[in-house]
Amino acid sequence: MSSHAAPDAVAPPPGNPRFPLFDGLRAIAAGSILVTHVAGLTTFNTGNPLGAYTARLNMGVAFFFVISGFLLYRPFLAARFAGRRPPRIRDYARRRVLRIVPAYWVALTVLAATVGLCGAFTGDWWVYYFFLQNLRPATTLCGIGTAWSLALEASFYVALPLWAMLMARIQRGRPARTMVRIEAAALLAVSLGSIIARTWSFAATGRQTAIDVTLVGNADWFAYGMVLALASVALQGRERESRVVRVISDHAWLPWALAGFLWWLDATQLGMSRSLPPIYDDGRWLAEHLIFPAVGFLLALPAAFAGERRGLPRRILGNRLLAWFGLVSYGVFLWHQPLMPTILDHGGLDLIPGMPFLSALIAVGAVSTAVAAASYYIVERPILRFKDRRRPPPAPAADPQPSSAVPASVG
Repeated sequence: MSSHAAPDAVAPPPGNPRFPLFDGLRAIAAGSILVTHVAGLTTFNTGNPLGAYTARLNMGVAFFFVISGFLLYRPFLAARFAGRRPPRIRDYARRRVLRIVPAYWVALTVLAATVGLCGAFTGDWWVYYFFLQNLRPATTLCGIGTAWSLALEASFYVALPLWAMLMARIQRGRPARTMVRIEAAALLAVSLGSIIARTWSFAATGRQTAIDVTLVGNADWFAYGMVLALASVALQGRERESRVVRVISDHAWLPWALAGFLWWLDATQLGMSRSLPPIYDDGRWLAEHLIFPAVGFLLALPAAFAGERRGLPRRILGNRLLAWFGLVSYGVFLWHQPLMPTILDHGGLDLIPGMPFLSALIAVGAVSTAVAAASYYIVERPILRFKDRRRPPPAPAADPQPSSAVPASVG
């Protein structure tokens, strides 16, 4: 954690601690999506042995959801466990709207007017401008194709404060130990319900359905981050009392090694589709759905429990260049896929003779990063100064704990 001043784009709500290593994790998520899209468009996914790994980097979407679950839910949990008033809904809503809407509207409008985007300038324009494209199969991949997941994020933004109010009402007056158990059980129930809904839908139709790109079918991905937030709040200031957290803090490479194993397993042992987007007609889609957020959760552990020892994962996540890429990663996410065909048509495949994938990756990465930086410094940063009514005070070193503190066995 850090209480140092942060760029407005990644600054936490006033009075809450900052977790700077999540900037690097955000960069990894955006980079993973960029790589898998370039690999898919250049047939590297399907035509090269290493394509088994690049095809699975679409798990970057799950990383984003885990990050959102942790960073957005933690302030609500911290306030509840400390007996404080929760974040005001209008403040929360203002922060979310300013974070995603202006940059998205600019990207959607400019891209539709230049390279062309299906649906954006039609009678269904409102579907894309108001994050509703994931509700119909015909519109899911139109507009900015990657924005189906942004629409799903937006639905999570709406649902999160409602969930927080429900949990606050259920847990009111209960000791901290019981609060943790209720919260964990509720998140488990929601996750199982999401998985069951997906399974039922697939069993009924024999194929992937629209539910797979809605919050109903992906609530479990966000729940991973929310559970991590619960552990972070419950153990605030007492991390060394938890054996699990001590292991993570002292040996941060362990969760990353396990994440790498799951990536290898998914890429090479389960016969997963390498197409973009992947298409399944059997139960392998469920295995992938379960593996993706688990990898994101494991990658996030060293960022959530920073500890005193750095270790390789924290050195990577704390790299300044990677952190800067994470800062502008929203623009990379928005711009890279629509720009790819134009970049490749204008020499993007020929930078390195005989290596079209690497050439395209360099070209698309450079152009989309440059455009994303312009989006951040011209559009996002000026607007995000209004996220809070006043500049946030320095975050406390630790969240106050209620008298009935959570026992160390939670970890």
